[in-house]
Amino acid sequence: MLHLGATWRHHVALAVFTVLLSCGVNGEFYSSIHEMSKVFGYEQKMLQYMQKFMADNESKLDFLKARLDEYERERNEALQWGVAYFESPLNKYLLSKRLTVDWQRISNLMEAATGEKSLARLHQLRHKKYMPNERELEGAIDGLLRLQSIYRLKAKHVAEGILDGVSYGTQLNAQHCLDIAQQAFRDEHVHLAHAWLMGANTRLSFSDRNMLQPKIVELLVQVKARLTNYRGVNGTAETHNLEQDKVQDLSNYQDFLQAQLDPENEIEEHPPVPEDLTRLSEFDAYRYTCSGHINTTPREQRHLRCGYMTETHPFLLLAPLKVEELSDDPLLLLYHEVIYQSEIDAIAELTRNKIQRATVTGQNSSVVSNARTSQFTFIPKTRHKVLRTIDRRVADMTDLNMDFAEDHQFSNYGIGGHYAQHTDWFQPNAFETNQVAMSEMGNRIATVLFYLTDVAQGGGTAFPIIKQLLKPEKYAAAFWYNLHASGVGDARVLHGACPIIVGSKWVLNRWIREFHQSDKRSCELWDDSKITMSQLLELSRKENK
Repeated sequence: MLHLGATWRHHVALAVFTVLLSCGVNGEFYSSIHEMSKVFGYEQKMLQYMQKFMADNESKLDFLKARLDEYERERNEALQWGVAYFESPLNKYLLSKRLTVDWQRISNLMEAATGEKSLARLHQLRHKKYMPNERELEGAIDGLLRLQSIYRLKAKHVAEGILDGVSYGTQLNAQHCLDIAQQAFRDEHVHLAHAWLMGANTRLSFSDRNMLQPKIVELLVQVKARLTNYRGVNGTAETHNLEQDKVQDLSNYQDFLQAQLDPENEIEEHPPVPEDLTRLSEFDAYRYTCSGHINTTPREQRHLRCGYMTETHPFLLLAPLKVEELSDDPLLLLYHEVIYQSEIDAIAELTRNKIQRATVTGQNSSVVSNARTSQFTFIPKTRHKVLRTIDRRVADMTDLNMDFAEDHQFSNYGIGGHYAQHTDWFQPNAFETNQVAMSEMGNRIATVLFYLTDVAQGGGTAFPIIKQLLKPEKYAAAFWYNLHASGVGDARVLHGACPIIVGSKWVLNRWIREFHQSDKRSCELWDDSKITMSQLLELSRKENK
């Protein structure tokens, strides 16, 4: 459902990450919290098969009973919080771990002459196409690393269940930290890998020290070799010797580890924030906007307005729209309370079991990309009267013709779900390679983005160039023009969906095409893609002096 209470959502989210860290999708769950909730249901069936197997094998190892009690205890904790348990990236990660690794161990232990029927059912369920696989686990960890990188979270805080200053209770053990470190290293996040290795070491228990400590130090040697700080044992470059023998002789391990923990050898997890935030790559501008380092000053905000809109349709004289101006050039507006819970409920029914992994426009076709981790579906307005009602409201909001708008797009974001910096208007090559449906309707003149849920932490819409970060506000909608009046794409409305820390984000996109809009938004007497009205006025003032 899209209208769950915020407190309930937070804590239900905190078990899927737990189970994902223990699991393994052809259907892909990590990119959508809506799909992730299904994974939790599959585990219930696995628990039932396990119970039947143990009834047939009462003399089996006590280990099986201990694991059953542990998993049911974690499940009951999740049920107490409801769907919100799935919204924490930690619980999603741990869910992946349990379903990929721990259940495999359970399965191996259960392979015996007795209980074959229960075992067969368990195997059958684990190999269904909709069950998580190793790719899901990697996606869950990738989402967690994305959160850590963009919001500059510390590994030790995340391992303690503290996400951007808010404690959610779920903690990671040494094996979890090591798993994250290994993927961080593979994905070239070397500084983050180092932080997770140090976290793994501090969270070692007596029982797993002998097994995990050699793995931690071996990877730590490789990480140190990649970093500019090459100090090893006794503060020298002795990491080479450790690497040669693959740290099988750990007699000097404690000295080596103590050297790494020396404050003088401390390695920062994140690069320092640049002093000049005006000279950044597009991605860096996007992430520093998401993290709140780029924002408008009071001086830049003082001329912006807010109020009630009545002029686009006579009906608005009776029911004016509440609107807030966030930027006047380019125009960016935020409408408040412009979609209703009854409409959101209808949308939830329309999208049930229909969403799939979102794609982006590639060189020659639409492709799945890590730049966009969400799931979506398109539904034509002819499918339901609620969609037609929404379009009539959008016409009132924008004073644009909605007859030739694209189908309604609904998106749900999962673990660290995001959509990196992009523009909504189509590049010329998209038309040339026939990637644009109904290309005769022209480019996307404008976008209206409805927020169908609140998001507890993260998940904002960042506009780096105009220095705006829109926090998801349920029932609100943002509006902006994608094109200049001349029809040229406006690069200033570069934007991106920031990663979700905790919560479930549902949005509705209305992309409005150029066709039949000339009477709604006419061209200027000059090319406004090359010079703006304010620049023209400034030139005019100078000429009149």
